[in-house]
Amino acid sequence: MQLENKVAIITGAGQGIGYCIAESMARSGVHVVIGEILEELGTTAAKRLTEAGYSAESFLLDVTKTDVCQSFVNHVISEHGRIDILVNNAGLFILHKSEDMPEEDWRIQIDVMLNGTFFMTQCVGRVMIEQAYGSIVNIASIGGMGGWPMRSAYNAAKAGVITLTEVLSTEWAQYNIRLNCVSPGVTRTEMLDSVVEKGDITLDRFNHRIPLGRVAETQDIANAVLFLASDRARYITGTNLRVDGGWVPWGNLQAEGFPADDKKD
Repeated sequence: MQLENKVAIITGAGQGIGYCIAESMARSGVHVVIGEILEELGTTAAKRLTEAGYSAESFLLDVTKTDVCQSFVNHVISEHGRIDILVNNAGLFILHKSEDMPEEDWRIQIDVMLNGTFFMTQCVGRVMIEQAYGSIVNIASIGGMGGWPMRSAYNAAKAGVITLTEVLSTEWAQYNIRLNCVSPGVTRTEMLDSVVEKGDITLDRFNHRIPLGRVAETQDIANAVLFLASDRARYITGTNLRVDGGWVPWGNLQAEGFPADDKKD
């Protein structure tokens, strides 16, 4: 992937998709800097990577605070002299009927996933403008491309991330900075596993809804991020890459006899 010796910041990389991205980049020779609000998760993730022989470190990061974002970026520059890649992955998910949505639950989701993406991108962008190069990959969601009940804040934030990516890609192309999105579909993470274990939903229900017949693995998402971050995607900017097994093209139909059903037999 032509990523060796690059320096990458990955937010929210203590677990799930973020950790898989960090691990995949580290395997490709990237020095990974994890920014994690759950400090212990970030420290443990970095330790796992270094014990495996990779180059990684982790620092506390609250992406909703501009001064913290700037201090984080300043530290990376003081230690490494450059930032080649930024992956904005930090996020959270709170289900609510819209009429019952508490103000704090609306604000925290918008603050982390939309405002936080902008603040980190702004801080890193200033560095990349001086460098005259860089690649930024934002983790959005297929939820940002349609109406899903109970997810008004989450979907609004992710839709904002997709549009923000398009806007900044046109502004910063002149500086040789590329910005792209990856929009995962339903992905097998600790969060999904916990929902399944509680009996709130079954994997079969998702699998039957996805044309490729299965939910995504975190590595599926990481592979797309690595491609867009790398020089192999040097002529790609402003793109939103869906990694959803065909969920969005199929629409919202819930019909029996879909071809994916045959894959379960």
